[in-house]
Amino acid sequence: MNFLAFVDIQKTMEGMVSFDFDKLFVPEIFSSCVIILLLIILCIATYIVSKKAMKNPLKTPKGLMFLMCLAVEKCEDFVVSVMGEKNRGFSGYILALMTFTFFAFTWGLTGMASPMTYFGVPFSLALITFILIHAQAVKTNKWRYFHRYVEPFPFFLPINLVTMWAPLLSLSLRMFGNAMAGFCLMSVVYYGCEYLSTMIIQGAEVAGALTSSNLGPAGMLFAPLLTPILHAYFDLFSGAIQTIVFTLLTLIYVYQEQGDEPEATIDAV
Repeated sequence: MNFLAFVDIQKTMEGMVSFDFDKLFVPEIFSSCVIILLLIILCIATYIVSKKAMKNPLKTPKGLMFLMCLAVEKCEDFVVSVMGEKNRGFSGYILALMTFTFFAFTWGLTGMASPMTYFGVPFSLALITFILIHAQAVKTNKWRYFHRYVEPFPFFLPINLVTMWAPLLSLSLRMFGNAMAGFCLMSVVYYGCEYLSTMIIQGAEVAGALTSSNLGPAGMLFAPLLTPILHAYFDLFSGAIQTIVFTLLTLIYVYQEQGDEPEATIDAV
């Protein structure tokens, strides 16, 4: 092997193993990892507190233990009201799902990227629900599960295969659409506040009332007056509603595969 051939092979290998970190880094995925890490820390802290509380089980829980007991109790009541007592075991998954979903919707309040504005995150959550739906269907119906794709007539197979993906698309696009709508509207409001503030400050500077040394962030003039109310709606209120709707639909879809009618409907939200 001559020297030029060796150089060509070396350059080829460098191109295969090298990568641009800026292109691979996705802020929304990083935010998701941070949320998961915080939830893991919360679980560890809850476990430590619960071990101490078990030494005196008759003592009224306080602080973190009280909040966790309240969250578990409300989540179990929610699951039982929709799926019945026999499905109380879904409470753990639903509590984790609701916690992550709500934090993902409201994470933009920290100044970091909201995970829900990256389609891969809501799609992943909807995909878990989609798998859970069909897993429950296979568990309940066994081999009869496949009959749904050829009913009422075998030539309905293509249509049934297409409609099978409807829950996955509707759940993921609903969350992604609501998150992106809030993000776009807030971006427009912040841009408008900054533009209006800049015009006013520049006008005052020309008039001699201000100097360039005390301008500060231009957008801070109007943004604190308008954005808190909008953040309360688009991040907190909308995030809570979308979390409830998503988990409620998950419970209803799974419960329907058990052959029973759900005890709660979407209209209840």
